[in-house]
Amino acid sequence: MRTERNKDGSFNVWMSRDEYQHLPRAASSWDREIAIRLMGDCGLRVAEVLDVCPAHVSRMSDGTHHSLEVVGGKDTSGEYQEGKHRETWVPVELERTINRYMQHEGITHDEPIIDRSKRTLQYWVEQAAEQAAEDTGDDDYLRVSTHDLRRCWANHLLVEEGISPRIVMALGGWSSYDAIEPYLAAPTEENIINSMTKVAL
Repeated sequence: MRTERNKDGSFNVWMSRDEYQHLPRAASSWDREIAIRLMGDCGLRVAEVLDVCPAHVSRMSDGTHHSLEVVGGKDTSGEYQEGKHRETWVPVELERTINRYMQHEGITHDEPIIDRSKRTLQYWVEQAAEQAAEDTGDDDYLRVSTHDLRRCWANHLLVEEGISPRIVMALGGWSSYDAIEPYLAAPTEENIINSMTKVAL
């Protein structure tokens, strides 16, 4: 895990995928796990998580995978008054967890899956991070914020998986390459080791 201190004293945390996985596993309930995974597995901003309803999850044309319609997403271009709509990828396991939770809690297709406040979601991430720090002995988890989950998702796709920046921009709702360039330019320690061990120096 790599951390960077910002000018305001806050930190940016760069996690590998394995390091990130400790967070949803540390969640103490289904709704907390789903909220964390919507940010860390789907690239949602914390405010966008609160708008997700079961009706926004739909099966893709291959009949196997699912997408999530993000309604009222942040518009960085200033073009859309009521927010920018996009579709992002939903891992199969997360779709199943959402479906089980929806049935267990009696949530209808048009009701929010996570009916909480932004501060509550931030608190859930803080609690999961505290548990992950205890489980792993790595105190860097204590610096993890909700935005670090989105950062981890973008960095994983761009750097670890080599997904096209244009695809990541579309999935994450970024309107310019400049907005995602920091995620592209920040390789994980594992990525550096794997790349540099192939170089004869």
